[in-house]
Amino acid sequence: MEFWSNFVAEGYLWQSLVGLGLLLVAFAVQAYFIVGRLGRIASYRNPAPSPEAEQVGISVIVPLFEADFRFLEESLPVLLAQRHKPYEVVLVNVTGNEDFTEQIKLLKITNPRLSSTIMRADPLFPISTKMALNVGIKAARYDHLLFTLPTCTPRSERWAEVMARGFVGHDVVLGYTSLQPFKGVWSRSVRVANLCLSAGWIADAVAGAPWRGELSNLGFTKSIYYGARGFNHLNLNSGEDDLFVSKIATRENTSLVLGGPATMTRRVWGGYGWWKEQRLAHAPLHRHYSARIKWLRGVELWSRALFVLSVVGVALLLPPVAGYVALGMWVVREVAAMLVALRTARRLSERCSLAVYPLYDLVAPAIELALYVKRIFAPKYTWKSKST
Repeated sequence: MEFWSNFVAEGYLWQSLVGLGLLLVAFAVQAYFIVGRLGRIASYRNPAPSPEAEQVGISVIVPLFEADFRFLEESLPVLLAQRHKPYEVVLVNVTGNEDFTEQIKLLKITNPRLSSTIMRADPLFPISTKMALNVGIKAARYDHLLFTLPTCTPRSERWAEVMARGFVGHDVVLGYTSLQPFKGVWSRSVRVANLCLSAGWIADAVAGAPWRGELSNLGFTKSIYYGARGFNHLNLNSGEDDLFVSKIATRENTSLVLGGPATMTRRVWGGYGWWKEQRLAHAPLHRHYSARIKWLRGVELWSRALFVLSVVGVALLLPPVAGYVALGMWVVREVAAMLVALRTARRLSERCSLAVYPLYDLVAPAIELALYVKRIFAPKYTWKSKST
């Protein structure tokens, strides 16, 4: 009672009710998302090995829009060395590069698990990623399909083996992709951002509300693909891993395979500029998300912003005792978020340092606001290949 008496005496009652009310609401929402949703990733268990999983035929489809000889030298050998059987790798060659095509032909002679199909590019009729994937799906020998990009490499020769376990009783399989370390001051920040953004949709899937994956580490069956009449939003050259996944994925038919050999590593072409371009490439998709997905994406982020603003407002505008309470709640929230981030990184076999995580956690709402403003002015359609 003395606490509130001091506020009444100093004329701070209504300010206190509003400020502390907003603070408590934002703190409760943050506690739910940090502990109740993100906190569940660390305890998630992958599908167990089974005789059925060993019999799952896997076709890995890789779209190639550029003559990436590094893919042939580094990533493709790991894909071909997968221990899982029956298994094949299907390359969809859209490069138009004769030397690159000849190199693939030579590799096919010594690798019976490798097949390829060629799509002739036409300047008047550009080939989208969805077109290339559709051709790869038709060329695939097996019903269970895994997709990846030429800039990605499995962490282990057991990648296909553990991903195949997700197909037992399910039609959609989601995996995690980490970013390879690169030179420059942005390396840690970009990799932490990738971890945090991925953790969001992974937490939604763990909670039974899957809506996206990553084309670099994604799987679904031919039957569900044809049952959905193929990819949706064909006017967009993206959306295979979110708009299409949100169309076909449910709590019952979707499985997650996380960490260890299931993790992919992706090469990065640049620093912050590359990451920003990757984020903006998805800008035209946002308007096509359902209200449920927009809610899942927005509530945690904007409640975080509200929490920070409430802490600052209470600390600056109300008596010191209220400021101490607000700062104490901020410390509790930061400690909980850091612990959950550490456990999540360990569960996903993410090797990036989390030293910059507190700073990213603080500025993420501002970054997303800037990207949102850019989304408003983004073009409706994009035909730029995202094979890299």
